[in-house]
Amino acid sequence: MKKILMLLAFAGVTSVASAQQTMTVTEYDVIQVQDKYQVLTNPFWSNWFFSVGGGAQVLYGNNDHIGKFRDRVAPTFNVSVGKWLTPGFGLRMQYSGLQAKGFTMNETANYVVGGSREDGSYKQRWDYMNLHGDLMINLNTLFGGYNPNRVYEIIPYIGAGWAHSYSRPHTDAATFNAGVINRFRLSNAVDLNIELSATGLEGKFDGEHGGKRDYDGILGATIGITYYFPTRGFQRPTPQIISELELNQMRNRMNAMAAANMQLQQQLANAQQPVEVEEAEAVVVTDSNIAPRTVFFKIGSDKLSPQEEMNLSYLAGRIKEFPGTTYTINGYADSATGSPEFNQKLSLERAQAVKDLLVKKYGIPADNLKVAAGGGVDKFGQPILNRVVLVETAK
Repeated sequence: MKKILMLLAFAGVTSVASAQQTMTVTEYDVIQVQDKYQVLTNPFWSNWFFSVGGGAQVLYGNNDHIGKFRDRVAPTFNVSVGKWLTPGFGLRMQYSGLQAKGFTMNETANYVVGGSREDGSYKQRWDYMNLHGDLMINLNTLFGGYNPNRVYEIIPYIGAGWAHSYSRPHTDAATFNAGVINRFRLSNAVDLNIELSATGLEGKFDGEHGGKRDYDGILGATIGITYYFPTRGFQRPTPQIISELELNQMRNRMNAMAAANMQLQQQLANAQQPVEVEEAEAVVVTDSNIAPRTVFFKIGSDKLSPQEEMNLSYLAGRIKEFPGTTYTINGYADSATGSPEFNQKLSLERAQAVKDLLVKKYGIPADNLKVAAGGGVDKFGQPILNRVVLVETAK
């Protein structure tokens, strides 16, 4: 098997040299990535980002309706660190907050500043922070596929956290966070973000409870910048373009070298046999150990092309010469595309497709053919060589 792998790798190198010498190729088999959602696995240190932004927010709590809207607007800022696990889903940790403003009718309530207003109410103001973790969902990618050059994307998020008041008396409250990030691409490394946020907090956050268990809310809007650390973005499987002429050259070289290898093995075995001096009757020895035959497939497909069906006719003729011999049909897939589970299934389907053709079209007994699935591999050189089925005599 090691010799076969070396031959396959050598065939990949020599085929490239041959293609460079060919001046004109009139027919191409173009292999393209059809799945717009398909990307390569994202390493752990890829697609991390850092964000910072600032803006304004408004508190909605008990008695806050007493004051005018503009009097409840307070400054806010946020700092985030996160990672996109896939083009459609990401996680982040955000520190947000700064100041909150409200109103109360109780002069002894928490965070009261100044004296009584004309209507008997009092202003509240205190400093706080909200630390929360969020799940982000990129809707453009989920519905439109991955596009690293897309200018605008809408990203809703949902999460939970904890709020703490820096002003006395210190209070802590659980938070529920949701919002929408409007992302505008400025460059490969920098985005402009307009974030609309909504935060739900336990009613004790503003120091007032309205006589029952209740909740406060904060609505905010910020504008900020996101920087993506290298390595950023997701890689797609590289499209393969290979001419029909080059594919045939690869196949012919692989078959020829594999046959030469089998012939050398047979000559070596004959040389090791004792030499009989006495005259002996000539015996014609036939060898059922055929050289491995290759069958190539397009990316993600288990369908046999008309060219491959024609090439299998020669193999069927050789198999019929040795009706008592069993052969193994080994299927493989390219590990650079698709998940391991998908490639395992695809490699088995490719091997089964070759067996079905040999049985149904060329009448080879099914009991003489065994199928095996090698899954996704990267051992035959170019990616096109890994999308292959090898047929050889069963050991």
